[in-house]
Amino acid sequence: MARTGVYFSDVKRARDSLIAKGRRPSIDAVRAELGDTGSKTTIHKYLRELDAEKSTQVAPVSDAIQALITQLAEQLRAEADVVVQGIREQLVLERGQHKQEIATGRTLLAEAQQRNLAITDELNGVREQLDATQQRVHEEQIARHTAEQRSADLAERMVDAQRHQASLEDKHKQAREALDHFRTASKEQRDQEVRGHEHQIQSLQAQLREAQQSSALKQEQLTQLNKESASLVADLRTVKHALYSEKEFGHSLARKVEHLHAVESRAAMAEAQAASNQARAVAAEDALVKANQHCGELRQQLAGLEAQLKSMHDTSMLEQRIAKLQQAVFGTDAPKPIKASQPRPVAEGESD
Repeated sequence: MARTGVYFSDVKRARDSLIAKGRRPSIDAVRAELGDTGSKTTIHKYLRELDAEKSTQVAPVSDAIQALITQLAEQLRAEADVVVQGIREQLVLERGQHKQEIATGRTLLAEAQQRNLAITDELNGVREQLDATQQRVHEEQIARHTAEQRSADLAERMVDAQRHQASLEDKHKQAREALDHFRTASKEQRDQEVRGHEHQIQSLQAQLREAQQSSALKQEQLTQLNKESASLVADLRTVKHALYSEKEFGHSLARKVEHLHAVESRAAMAEAQAASNQARAVAAEDALVKANQHCGELRQQLAGLEAQLKSMHDTSMLEQRIAKLQQAVFGTDAPKPIKASQPRPVAEGESD
């Protein structure tokens, strides 16, 4: 038998207290909440009355809650659509920016490749010009060597001509001395043997004529040698002028070689710039690959966000909305929402 003081209101208060604590309002739990007072039969009877009373009031309230849940679900769907639309717009904007960056990178890569081709063409032209100049320098060196050899040969010929001229002058001098000596000897002999040596005089006169003829011949040879000497002097002047021209051409070639060194330096700088442009092109390609990877990551994030948006109507969100609805319906005495993992209250006709 229930003790005096255990009433329907006491059981209702204990049951509401257990529900507010999130516990199952069984007979033993209600009896323990009452301080182990009251009979289980009485508590069971009062609990069935409370369940019956709740069943009569829940039907209209459940429709209202269902309508509110539907409205909240629509509102949540609209809010989720707004969020999804914002995320999609952000993703579209980021995707456009990435596409623009990729297009810019490709443009820079194309420009770098174009500059690289132009520099390569210019370098090839400079190399061809350098090869042609080196060929000309080689030919000029050969021509200069030939001219120097010819000048040396002419100098040797001139020395030989001078020696020959000196030898002819010595022979002419000797002939003159011999003639003078012969004339002196002949005069002395004529003075001594004027009358007795007419035959010898005639012989000497014949020898004198021969000597004069020989002297004339020697004079002609000397004249010819003088002409050859003058020709050699003219040739020597021509050779000296040619040597001066060769020296001037050598200075010109030296200046061209210095210019070629400068061109080679520019070519080396162009090759370094081409290598730098190639490195920039490789960096642009790496940036393009990273941008594509980043686009893939953004696509994966978008898929994850869409999956998250699809799962936004989970149990925890619905429980929070239902708790707010229960508070709005029942006021401050509204019971706490019962989690799906907790046992449901004992219905009428169920035992402990």
